[in-house]
Amino acid sequence: MNINSKLKELEPNYIRHVLAKSQEIEGSINLTIGEPDLKTARIVLEKSAKYMLETQLCYSPLGGVVEFREEIAKFYNNQYGSSYDRDNVLVTVGSTEGISTALRGILNPEDEVIVVKPAYPLYGGLITLSGAKIVYVDSTENGYKVSADILEGAITPKTKAIILNYPSNPCGTILSEEEVEKISRLAVEKDIYLISDEIYSELIFSGNKFYSPAAVKEVRDNLIVVNGFSKSHSMTGWRVGYILANKTLRNHLLKISQYTISTPSTLSQYGGLVALKEDINLEDNLRKYEERALYIYNLLKKIGFEVVKPEGTFYVLADYSKLSSLNSLDFSMKLLEDTGVAVVPGKSFGVENCIRISCTQELEVLEEAGKKLEEYFKG
Repeated sequence: MNINSKLKELEPNYIRHVLAKSQEIEGSINLTIGEPDLKTARIVLEKSAKYMLETQLCYSPLGGVVEFREEIAKFYNNQYGSSYDRDNVLVTVGSTEGISTALRGILNPEDEVIVVKPAYPLYGGLITLSGAKIVYVDSTENGYKVSADILEGAITPKTKAIILNYPSNPCGTILSEEEVEKISRLAVEKDIYLISDEIYSELIFSGNKFYSPAAVKEVRDNLIVVNGFSKSHSMTGWRVGYILANKTLRNHLLKISQYTISTPSTLSQYGGLVALKEDINLEDNLRKYEERALYIYNLLKKIGFEVVKPEGTFYVLADYSKLSSLNSLDFSMKLLEDTGVAVVPGKSFGVENCIRISCTQELEVLEEAGKKLEEYFKG
């Protein structure tokens, strides 16, 4: 029996490959998956549990619970100076489904989508499955930050969309307000969609600020924002995210969501609603992520890596070219075998000679990993 031919074009998930190998090694230290180790706020857990015990959990309204959609719009307007209302909001099963729904909603076969390298691997897979073409642009020579000029050079008559992911996974970099405005206006000028994956937008380190294209009025009709609660509120298992888009597009995307998931989880939406309405202090979590990321950043620099200084997220990207000539998958596997420290090969993000470290372990665990790495490279 034949399968979807596009599946044969998809590369394996190297992140999961290294993770699986690490689980075979006793005492290994897993620095691969972007899974927050810090706990979900207790008030979210308590109120959600109470709601579940006292309420019959029925199907959610199509597109999401109205009150939840209102709070999402209000949050974005307060945080980023946008002007959304509930009819701009589509609740999704995490930001992953949000990105999938957005791409399936706008792409036709042979359309082109511009993706910035290093790139979260999900984008390429979903574009391929849609029958569209991925056009990569490289940000490595521009401080791991794309510019409007770089993007403009990749636009053709077939370009349908640009995907931005800032703060960046795997780099932790952020675009300036000026560059965000330039890119937004470029999308309007070329009449293409701008998909802004902002799942790390609340994880910004001290001295930095995140600027969302949602604040640029001119791009409103071309803009699709995707976000969620997995990273900011340590709610990965809740699988709750959302799309913000113009109302006409939002209603078309609702059709895709309806035929894919029917409706998102009612309980998860309630948890997201509590997360937005309660005065939850995320500063302690953010301080820990920053402390950990800066520890890894300084450690790797000391060893001899060339390291991108993260401005947000909980990732550190490091170039090992001065230390080894191995490709990134072989380098990561050798590092795992020789030290027991599991990291992600740059190949996962479309770049070589790099590794990504996820700082979602206690500082003591990162320090243990650091000692192993220092001893290994000194030898």
